[in-house]
Amino acid sequence: MSRARTWNTTCALLAGIVITVIGTIPFEAWGAEEPAGQETPELTMEAVKVEGQRIENVNDIKKEFARRPGSNILIEEKQITESRALNLQDVLQFAPGVRFQSRFGADEGQFSIRGTSLRNNFHHRGINILINGIYFGDADGFSDFESIDLLAYERIEVYKGANALRYGANSIGGAINFVPRTGYSASMLQMRFLAGSFGMVSGQVSSGKVTEPFKVGNMNATADYYVSVSGNRQDGFQDHSQQARQRINANVGLQLGNHQEIRAYFLQANVSEAIPGSLTNAQLFQNRRQAGGQTPPGTPPFFACVSNNQTCDWGRYYNQQRIGLAYHNEFAANQVFEIIPYFSNQYVDHPIFQTIRQDNTNVGGEFRYVNTNQLFGLNHSFVAGFQPRYGNQHQTRFVNINGNIGAMTQNYFARTTYFGAYAEDSLDATKDFTVVIGGRWDNSGRQANVQNFGPAGNPFDPTIPSTLSNTRQPLRHFDAISPKVGFVYRTTPTSQAYFNASRAYEAPLNVELLSSVNANGSANTGFLDLDAQRAWQFELGHRGTSVDKRYSWDVTVYDLEMKKEILASNINNQSTFQNANGTRHTGVEAGGAMVLTRGLFAQGGAGRQDSLQTRVAYTWSRFKFTDDVRGGGIGGPNVLVAKDGNTVAGAPEHNMNVEVRYDHPAGWWVAPNFEWVMTGIYTDYLNQVKDPSYFVVHLKSGWNITDRLTFYAEGRNLTNKTYAGSVVVNDSLNRFANPSQGISAYAGLEYKY
Repeated sequence: MSRARTWNTTCALLAGIVITVIGTIPFEAWGAEEPAGQETPELTMEAVKVEGQRIENVNDIKKEFARRPGSNILIEEKQITESRALNLQDVLQFAPGVRFQSRFGADEGQFSIRGTSLRNNFHHRGINILINGIYFGDADGFSDFESIDLLAYERIEVYKGANALRYGANSIGGAINFVPRTGYSASMLQMRFLAGSFGMVSGQVSSGKVTEPFKVGNMNATADYYVSVSGNRQDGFQDHSQQARQRINANVGLQLGNHQEIRAYFLQANVSEAIPGSLTNAQLFQNRRQAGGQTPPGTPPFFACVSNNQTCDWGRYYNQQRIGLAYHNEFAANQVFEIIPYFSNQYVDHPIFQTIRQDNTNVGGEFRYVNTNQLFGLNHSFVAGFQPRYGNQHQTRFVNINGNIGAMTQNYFARTTYFGAYAEDSLDATKDFTVVIGGRWDNSGRQANVQNFGPAGNPFDPTIPSTLSNTRQPLRHFDAISPKVGFVYRTTPTSQAYFNASRAYEAPLNVELLSSVNANGSANTGFLDLDAQRAWQFELGHRGTSVDKRYSWDVTVYDLEMKKEILASNINNQSTFQNANGTRHTGVEAGGAMVLTRGLFAQGGAGRQDSLQTRVAYTWSRFKFTDDVRGGGIGGPNVLVAKDGNTVAGAPEHNMNVEVRYDHPAGWWVAPNFEWVMTGIYTDYLNQVKDPSYFVVHLKSGWNITDRLTFYAEGRNLTNKTYAGSVVVNDSLNRFANPSQGISAYAGLEYKY
């Protein structure tokens, strides 16, 4: 496959699936009910209750969260559908400690939890992505967001740090788990259309259904399905930032009796995105819509296309298929085992400084055992799992001739093996005090066969074969044991205090190990001399709701003592990676909501009152180097990269989001909100360059026109503020700013039957 895959082929495939699905739908209406905690009517889907169902409902997850000794975040379906749902910023804006900023106006973005993945100048690492608990990403931890369609999921669970141990996450940042809709939670027919500024058009059609019970041998059985077909495109705010996505998300479940379930998952994504490039501060305020990435001739010195990104036609085009299978068996009372294999394949055509062609194949799975029987008469939960993964990547690199290929410069195979094991035990020592202990073991092997080539003649003439310069076959292993302990104390029936102490470990990725230059300035002749990063995390907090549900809150303080944090560094004007000796990530995360008043204008009693509510999320982040960091480069072999006490670049120190929402019993609502980065963002480790602070105002609104038809509208950056929400860390030419979109508007309709 190449980027030549056309819309006609894709649309024909999607249309065929939609027609097939809709043709099987009996026309029955779903009931509506009022949401808990407020009196404004809301369209909801009435779930079919099935004993032993694998995908837990929201109330079960809330109870589970209340037992966990850490600050976790639950994004429910209403929060997803009452947004543009174009990228994670739309749904995570009010998640303290979690920061997502779109790079190009779409779903590729800078994602960080407690500053643990600030080296992410491109794509994603440092936070495990899961789909209903099934690992999503390459075996070495590399991943992206473009294949994730938020509208196909009924909720999103964010587990910070070691709190992700429940799903066996092996990264310091934690995990984000996307839980898909199924036939039990979806409507039989749902259609959504959204359009807006900068040529944005988005559409989705989905369907879910549960069959009538039938027999499989002597067992009663029930089947269900869910399929979502979606596509979106946009011309983009910045020059050369066109984006397009076509995605299929589907799952089919078979319930066998009351204790077994098999569910198969399928994902197909076609992704096309031009990469506009980042700007300097001067360029940002001169013309924020211009294409960036201007590089002086000769930098970097490996036959790169050195004009701006638009001339060199930078972009990323890929096709991905992923299948997974989850078998769930409650083989004894309150004892469950699960077998979860998966397979994915991805082809990438990626013209950047050179043109990359890449085939990625990943296979893996998990064996998980859960026991929730009482222990010594006390409530108790034990989970243990084993996770094998294997990844095979073949990559070729060529001289980029304005988006096309010239002479070959590199050919490599990279293989990743990974084995992880974890166990966690939660015991209610008293009715109000829960103790949690656990740990995990991680073992990862990296092996590569790398062939580097030099031009036999003109490197911009692809008809002249390149000459093999050298071959290297590096091999590395990473291994660690990470313990965890914590407690939850129920201060009232609806509130808890919590504490945890945990160690976390994260090995470097293949793309980091294969960078061209070591921290001391020498050329990489194998894998970089790069260590895994690790940390001890200490977290203390309090969360809860008032008895009348008028107030809710979650306030957390944390300290991450990190060793060998992986930095996005610059050595000899080349982007590479190196370790810091020590860094300290400390912070305060405060989130809350309050019903300000009811019956402000409409005073018709329960269910007929209006309401005024507010919610706020504040994050204070203090990420500091605790030792000098040095590296080779221009000026000598021992150049200061970061000074003890400097701020680790890439995140704001203060970040606040506030929303006020008015709901009317007639079914409409309006919610102005703002995001405020108060002190700007350092973009280099010497703290000499700073992305300016910003204050941005948005407005969302919606109207449940009927039980089946909903209108949504949103205005963003209403003051047309010039700012960069996403930044590039440590660029040698200070091109740090990924411009955020200017004033914009979006509106759409959703229909359910």
